[in-house]
Amino acid sequence: MTIPSSVDRTIVDSADGHVVLLFTQYTPFSPKDGEWTEEKKTEYAKHVFSEIDAYAPNFSSSVIGYDILTPPDIQNTFGITGGNIFHGSMSLDQLYVSRPISKWSNYSTPIESLYLCGSGAHPGGGVTGAPGRLSALHALKHF
Repeated sequence: MTIPSSVDRTIVDSADGHVVLLFTQYTPFSPKDGEWTEEKKTEYAKHVFSEIDAYAPNFSSSVIGYDILTPPDIQNTFGITGGNIFHGSMSLDQLYVSRPISKWSNYSTPIESLYLCGSGAHPGGGVTGAPGRLSALHALKHF
């Protein structure tokens, strides 16, 4: 959860309002009981809000509007396969020497002087910049 309006008041209309952004990383691309519908999105939002209520009482009652982007929405809107912003699951089988696949886990690719440096490379996505730094260090060894 981030609250950008705590540092930028220009994004809200009232003196006591806030904008809250929620990222729920392991949201399934396809729910077990079918595809995403507006009704399922609403149910999901209410569930997430209720979890927040456990730590921030009355959060749900303070919400005046929301928008939900499910993994299919992210895929369709931004062209990110599977709607996963990390370009692959951050699960155990996709970490360390297995990210993105074992033969390319050292940032090298089959194309000479082309190196992987994005969320699909070790250690994965986020705002750390670590995949880019590690890839650059690897590339510098080859020049």
